[in-house]
Amino acid sequence: MRSKILLLLALACPSTAWGGEGKFSLVPRSGVVKFDATCFDDQAMAKILTFREFIAVELNAACTFEKDKMLLDHSLEIENLEIEKQGLEERYLIEINTRDEEIEVLRNITKKNKKLSIPVVIATSIVAGFGVGFGTYHLASR
Repeated sequence: MRSKILLLLALACPSTAWGGEGKFSLVPRSGVVKFDATCFDDQAMAKILTFREFIAVELNAACTFEKDKMLLDHSLEIENLEIEKQGLEERYLIEINTRDEEIEVLRNITKKNKKLSIPVVIATSIVAGFGVGFGTYHLASR
């Protein structure tokens, strides 16, 4: 019974360290406390205090890197689309010029040979147009 009273008194009034809720208790080196404690040296406290700032800088750098990476990816994609557009425009112009030449040849034929019937000229021009278009498509797709 006597040991229980001494133990209760020792727990109620510790002489080595005294700290309330949310306060910091400084325990001297090789000091003894009657409760579980976590102690930090100056270097550990500095790491704890600067960890939030370090994480903020690191995450800002990662965010900037990802943003720059996305910008480069999108600019590369835009350049590729512009190159593809140029190629399509060139193929379109070639096809249009070829058809214009065919039309001019057919006009010259109809002017020289009035005895040739118009349906034959139209049918021939349609067949020739499809042939040239089909040939141009196969050449361009290779």
